[in-house]
Amino acid sequence: MNVDNIAALSALLIRAGFEEGIGYRILQRVCFNPVSFSLVERLQKKSDVLTCQLHFQRNGSDYTCSYYDVSLLKGITMPDRIIAAVNLSELDQVMGEIDWHFKVVNQVFRLQEETSWQREKSITQIVHQLSRLSATEEGKYFADALRLKYWAEAGLEEVVGNVNAIRAKFEISQRVYFIEGEGISVDEAYRFLLNRWMEKKMQARRRERDRENQSDNSDSNGEVSSKGLLQKKKRTRVKRNNR
Repeated sequence: MNVDNIAALSALLIRAGFEEGIGYRILQRVCFNPVSFSLVERLQKKSDVLTCQLHFQRNGSDYTCSYYDVSLLKGITMPDRIIAAVNLSELDQVMGEIDWHFKVVNQVFRLQEETSWQREKSITQIVHQLSRLSATEEGKYFADALRLKYWAEAGLEEVVGNVNAIRAKFEISQRVYFIEGEGISVDEAYRFLLNRWMEKKMQARRRERDRENQSDNSDSNGEVSSKGLLQKKKRTRVKRNNR
């Protein structure tokens, strides 16, 4: 095990903006002497979350980190709106108060005593509200956002649904390369992804306006056609009466 190589990798990643403890995380994997491995680092940026997957490859006795994949999950907040009799901001608050990690054993659990499984009872009500939201096209967007926000990182991916498809709505990714020991920092990658996110939102709003304009034009054309048809029928009746 090449300690100098681990130190060099650690210094490279710390310069890029990763935490000081990254060296020990590398050591924990290198001691198994794998051909390749990856580490996932999650960084909180205000209400946003950056997920960085670092890729390492063995070359002889040394390891290299040539790139990392970084994804930005924008902070998901709910508007103060009611859809399908569900208050979005209240549901968001209730879900935020629940510990969604299920690995801890409940020592006081008694099936006949509801107070010993109050969390699970609350979850049942939350799931019912999410189902009501998902029944509408507008509500499904917010239901997916809440599932992703609270369940995806808690080991509950199987109840989120199509995680990749849902992530595509709220997440944006980029691959960042290291060349000769240098690369853009995590903060620079974050600013770049923020810019791409804003561009994505602007494009979505532009498409929405285009759809609304097309719908308005379609309705307008339908009214004109109806008026023309009525006028044509009137002219036909007048000609027949003159005969």
